[in-house]
Amino acid sequence: MKIDLFLLDINLPDGSGLELCRKIRETSDTPILFLTANDTEENMLEGFGAGCDDYISKPFSLEVLRKKVHAILKRTGGDSPRMKYKSLEIDTDKCRVLLNGEEIHLTATEYKLLLYLIQNKGKVVTKTMLLEHLWDIDGNFVDDNTIRVNIKRLRQKLNDEKQEYIVTVFGMGYTFGE
Repeated sequence: MKIDLFLLDINLPDGSGLELCRKIRETSDTPILFLTANDTEENMLEGFGAGCDDYISKPFSLEVLRKKVHAILKRTGGDSPRMKYKSLEIDTDKCRVLLNGEEIHLTATEYKLLLYLIQNKGKVVTKTMLLEHLWDIDGNFVDDNTIRVNIKRLRQKLNDEKQEYIVTVFGMGYTFGE
């Protein structure tokens, strides 16, 4: 599941929204918007210091919230040409793949395969889905072995022996990431 934006309050029933914001920032650059009754300058500075992208004091109108959310998503590149996961980065504008900051060279099929998997992160992608999306299943005969060979080559290029990136879901297909 891809999260586009976090809406947090500073005072959460089970802890501090500021601590949660800091925890999110350790692993994610997903935008964070505080909606809170704590409206002093000190509270706002604390929120920004924890890593939030914007801050709205209660009470607020739903229209203001909608406009702020739209502005944040637009500003933070909701449709960014770069996708990142751990030490892997894909620049879809330039069709480049970087692993630990160094470019790795993929064939067109390997690139399309990786892109399809990362776009479906967290979902099981079946072999049938891969055949339909990446190969012309109606015109050209491609078997399951073609998929396995391309997955194997891609894993080798990603140094993914431990399946950190491409995870086999036995009897079903593959998934990307955790």
